[in-house]
Amino acid sequence: MTRALPLFRPGLLAVAISLASVCSAAMADTYKLPAAPLASTLTQIASQAGIVLSIDPTLTANKQSAPVAGDYDAVDALQQALQDSGLQLQQSSSGSYSLTPAPQAAMALPDVTVTANSPVDGGEAASYRSNAVQNIGALGGMRLQDAPYSVSVVSTELLQNIQATSTDDVFKLSPATQFTSPTTAGYASAVSMRGFSGSGNLSIANDGLRFSNGYDGGNFIEEMQQLEILTGLSGFLYGPASPGGLVNYVLKRPTYERYNSVTLGNAGGENYYLHGDFGGPLDDAGVFAYRVNMLTQDGETALDLQKRRREMLSVALDWNVSDDLQIQFDASHKKTETRGLSSYWHFGEQSLRPDADTLRNDELYSQKWAFSDSEHDRVGSRFNWRLDDVFSLRGALSYSEYTEEYTYTGPTAYSAGQYTQPLYAFAPVENEETSGYLFLDAEFATGVIEHKSTVGYQGNVARVRNYTDHIPYPGPQYNDVVGTPSPFSQNPQVDKPAYSIGNGDQRLSSRTQSDNFLIGDVITFNEQWSSILGLTHTTIKTYSNDFIWAEAFGYGETTSNYKESETSPNVSLIYKPAPWLTTYASYIEGLQAGGIAPSTALNAGQAMAPLVSEQYEVGVKATVGETLLTLALFNIDKPNTYTNGAGVFVQDGRQENNGLEFGITGKVLPELTLVGGVTLLDPQVKDSGAAASEGQKPTDVASKLAKLYAEYDINAVPGLALTGGTYYTGKQYSDEANQHSLPSFTTFDAGARYRAQLGSDNTLTLRTNVSNLANKEYWLSSHYLGAPRTLTFSAQLEF
Repeated sequence: MTRALPLFRPGLLAVAISLASVCSAAMADTYKLPAAPLASTLTQIASQAGIVLSIDPTLTANKQSAPVAGDYDAVDALQQALQDSGLQLQQSSSGSYSLTPAPQAAMALPDVTVTANSPVDGGEAASYRSNAVQNIGALGGMRLQDAPYSVSVVSTELLQNIQATSTDDVFKLSPATQFTSPTTAGYASAVSMRGFSGSGNLSIANDGLRFSNGYDGGNFIEEMQQLEILTGLSGFLYGPASPGGLVNYVLKRPTYERYNSVTLGNAGGENYYLHGDFGGPLDDAGVFAYRVNMLTQDGETALDLQKRRREMLSVALDWNVSDDLQIQFDASHKKTETRGLSSYWHFGEQSLRPDADTLRNDELYSQKWAFSDSEHDRVGSRFNWRLDDVFSLRGALSYSEYTEEYTYTGPTAYSAGQYTQPLYAFAPVENEETSGYLFLDAEFATGVIEHKSTVGYQGNVARVRNYTDHIPYPGPQYNDVVGTPSPFSQNPQVDKPAYSIGNGDQRLSSRTQSDNFLIGDVITFNEQWSSILGLTHTTIKTYSNDFIWAEAFGYGETTSNYKESETSPNVSLIYKPAPWLTTYASYIEGLQAGGIAPSTALNAGQAMAPLVSEQYEVGVKATVGETLLTLALFNIDKPNTYTNGAGVFVQDGRQENNGLEFGITGKVLPELTLVGGVTLLDPQVKDSGAAASEGQKPTDVASKLAKLYAEYDINAVPGLALTGGTYYTGKQYSDEANQHSLPSFTTFDAGARYRAQLGSDNTLTLRTNVSNLANKEYWLSSHYLGAPRTLTFSAQLEF
């Protein structure tokens, strides 16, 4: 797991990028689609933008599209393609589009509107406002303002402009997510959403395909077109998931214009990266198109003695088989290596926790040889097939393999003023997942009522294999590697202890399968009223075996199996008093796999039955000028799992969370763009059977979040923008009895961006940012210190 693949050596990648740039043609603007079969061009534009477009094959037969070249939003691009075709777009009250014959007068003398400077959906010029969501789970693409769920879209241009190199940067920005654990701890970011915290709390999907929560470590920001953050329950939409929320990662798809981008940057400290992004058509007719992303990153981070390396090769291919059928392929190989993991703190009593300013936020309190290595391989395919003017079929299948291995020394305090560094070492763990869906969509009308119905299946199978000698026990596991307690003022480094693991037999330790059958209907009554009704039947099958702990601690293996099913509804009512204003009310239930008793419980290894949560939500979405405003009020009720006073892991009691989410995205002045919002929470543990937590707030959950990212264009210097942000996290409790808390904290960022045109076809963008400008020292959560002041910068050449 520690060797680097020769393909990804920085020198070789630089040569590959140089050769690609020499061989590539100059880039036009956002679209450069040649004249091609009309249905094929329209399908490409609509699919890439997530727009629902019905195409009657009899209308587009033997018709060619007009060339589309320039910066357009999706609707303008469709209209440009339709020029001189005798057809026009027609939008339904549900937000979907269809084609109709244009009036004869329009055919004779088309009304041409110059829209070459229309902003790209979600782009910088559109003040990061997205009109469409690529996937609302089983419902597919949908207009953001018409979706009766709390969804925010982080576009590729926003990811570039905040210089995001991990999901840490995204969750820090989003007002709906409380960032609680950094990726430099050795796995994916951990977050609290709508009052639910803990590792693995965040549910994951890739292009609408649901993966297990642990899969997130294999999602690299650099291969993503956008992130779609859905807060709250998503059971009807995606199948079994955590109640806090879900992130759908939208992979970069091929471009139908030649596109080349090379970015050289610094992610903090001496950690440099080189990212190449290339796309374009493979033939003049646009039947085949490709996208390739390559990344290499290496060096010491802003934390002393910590090093991080990432490598990626990601490939996507589109095959437009016919006017009605598109098949997509994607594959990737990714590798991450971290040395000197961010310190995971544990306190025997919370009163032993020092103030954050007693410690150094830019130093390790663990060992520099502590490591986390992971390697991910994924291959997948999907298709969209328009059967006729009513029915269409869409499906996807993806397979992934990933291996994880990590060792850390978690600083642990059991006495005042000092800490130890016990060893936690684990052999490689092999995971494989298969995820897929198949949906039949139908668009039709019953009288004046319009329907967009969906029936289908989505499922996932995840398998985990472990070595029988998973941990070095008996041996150095859980022993202090330093030998004697250290005062908080010191962080001693010692040699790695000798041990050997991962040499035994490999066995299946767990297998989880979820099968989700659903039927749903988006019903449009008129321009003001619509509804979404859905029903899903979910079955979860789980097998688990705790042999890795039984082998180490010398007790008999415990094997658990269960198969449980649940039918869950979704009901949403949408009212639009004006085209710019949407109000909605929704009820949704969600199912998730039950917990597995930890090794410390008397019933270690026992798997609990699936948990059923429910959510009520009312919300408002308003587009005012160039600004999108959102407001949601919600109530979530979820069962609890915990180890009771008798030492038995049980599923008992509930957690009820009430809250408010407010978001703002867009221009509030011609020069000023804002992205941010506020979250207010009232989470409470109820009927838990544990006196310490009854009626209390869950740990590592802040009741108040307020975040605001801003960009200000300097008109006197074209291309120059000042950037910055303010991020507030309220008080959070670090113990179940709520007797100890972590203080609230506010951090500030400041930066700038300058974009220069180099000739007619080349663009250079320089970006820089200083995060935690005041170098505030704070507890990010009960286990991690906040990051130190960090300077990042990058140069991107698009050509």
